[in-house]
Amino acid sequence: MNEQEPSTRNPERLVRTAGRYEQQIVEGIATAKQEQREIDEHTARQIAHVLGRAVGRASALAEYGRAGYSDGCYEPLREEYLDLYIDPTTPPGIREWIDWFGTHVIARERTSSGRQFMNDHLPPTLQLLLVETSVTIGEQTFTVHIPADRTQTSVDELRRSLEILELSRNDALQAFLSLSDVDATSPDLIESFDESYVGTFDSVEAALRGLMEVEVWEADLQSFASERGLLPGAVTLDLRVIEAQTREIYDLVEHKGAVYAFNK
Repeated sequence: MNEQEPSTRNPERLVRTAGRYEQQIVEGIATAKQEQREIDEHTARQIAHVLGRAVGRASALAEYGRAGYSDGCYEPLREEYLDLYIDPTTPPGIREWIDWFGTHVIARERTSSGRQFMNDHLPPTLQLLLVETSVTIGEQTFTVHIPADRTQTSVDELRRSLEILELSRNDALQAFLSLSDVDATSPDLIESFDESYVGTFDSVEAALRGLMEVEVWEADLQSFASERGLLPGAVTLDLRVIEAQTREIYDLVEHKGAVYAFNK
């Protein structure tokens, strides 16, 4: 912040500004609910403007309110809106606006779990949204997913936990953590991994053959063809269809030259 801006939050100014923009924001949220989508950019900028009034004109939130989305804005925005989100003085209604705003920003900036853990008829909740995050351990950077209401402090704590688990030496766990619906901060992470992990394969085709009855189906097709006088190879399986069917049952993750399979 510049020298003229306060270094602490200003809850009174936040509430005062929220009152001036409440009708427009509420209408924007109502439209998003009715159409079952995220809020539009105009509503997001209005919310950012309100939140920015609490943290100063030099804040990332204030800049978003003035100019809208820009590349690289996610990290500074996250820290600012989460700082307000966890502040006990922030009114519940404005906290709900932050849920909408954060979900909007994440939807355009990051890979996330989307609303699969939410009720489509209720407002989004950052706690139930898993967002892609990079964690660096030593010289390696890993892609994981954490609840969208977690701050950088939580990411630092997660890094230490993953170091203890020796993530850098466990390729299968790395693949598991890359799945968008796996919460890397879960206290039951290793139990979930052990229950989900099926096996490692050299290729996608090897995974299909190891997980599904491909060889049995091929033998049945050859018998069918032979009984009707068809030449060998006249009737074959379409492995693309088999792969689609397999992915309905298993998550297949291609990682470091191998394919890791997990139960959905």
